[in-house]
Amino acid sequence: MRGTQGSFSYNMVAHSEILLSKCAQFREQGEFIDVRLKVGEDEFAAHRIVLAANSDYFHAMFAHGMKESYQDVIELKDGNISVAAMKVVMDSIYSGEINVNDENVFEVLLAADHLQVTSVVQQCCKYLHTEVVGLRFDVQLYCRVIMVAERHGLKDLKEATESKMASMYREICEEEEFLSDMNADVLSALLCRDDLRAPSENFVFKSVMQWIKYRKEERLDVAAQVIGAVRLGLVDTSDVIEELHTEEMQVIPGINMLLLKTLIHNYRPSSSSTFALERARPRLMNPVGESLFLVLLIFTLHKNLVCLDEVTYFS
Repeated sequence: MRGTQGSFSYNMVAHSEILLSKCAQFREQGEFIDVRLKVGEDEFAAHRIVLAANSDYFHAMFAHGMKESYQDVIELKDGNISVAAMKVVMDSIYSGEINVNDENVFEVLLAADHLQVTSVVQQCCKYLHTEVVGLRFDVQLYCRVIMVAERHGLKDLKEATESKMASMYREICEEEEFLSDMNADVLSALLCRDDLRAPSENFVFKSVMQWIKYRKEERLDVAAQVIGAVRLGLVDTSDVIEELHTEEMQVIPGINMLLLKTLIHNYRPSSSSTFALERARPRLMNPVGESLFLVLLIFTLHKNLVCLDEVTYFS
């Protein structure tokens, strides 16, 4: 492109790729190495400027006069960093490519997140989102992805996985892993979602009670948390009383109050009460709601195009 008079400015697209390639070549040949990263008994030769450019962790270490900025060998003692994961991270920093699979993606993600290598974290999340969450049906794996995402603040990955699980809640409940591997926090988060897809709230309530009873001794401690996420105002009162008005449930803090509020709401409904807004609000994704929406949409589109007799006949 033309610059000032008598000069030209060119965008050298390949320049950054050549620079990165040269740095990788220098590393491979042991040239200009000014630091070694030690993980266990293994050492990784590197250049401080390359590490600082790719990692906020190393940038902070080298730029603020920490003792590591003067050391020839820096030992990384964090338990999240394995030798195998460190190799993948280092190779990615110097090549711009990443080699992850089902066996190492979590390990690499934890190491990259600790070292704040954003590019590797993003690629690991992309792999989990597209290859794991997007293409597979594995309740145990979904739960693991959500817990890792929650622990490391990966909001987009957590949301994508929860959304997938919410859309398949009925199918998930039919799996043995729902009872054996579902975490209370993961389950509660799903139950709070408006887009939870289930035949009815009665189905949701019964699935929760089944989950609690599967490991009753340990799950009674979180019963109030999980049941509190169910929209009890939409559940048949008889079912709520049958399950919650028992001696073992009544001794759990919070359960008695949930039961009382549900009964009050059903006896004297109020659309503006906190209970109604939180626990009697219909979910967005359920078969009845979708069918009703479609009927209303069709009726609205045609009401001005057909005569009253036809509308009556259709109804």
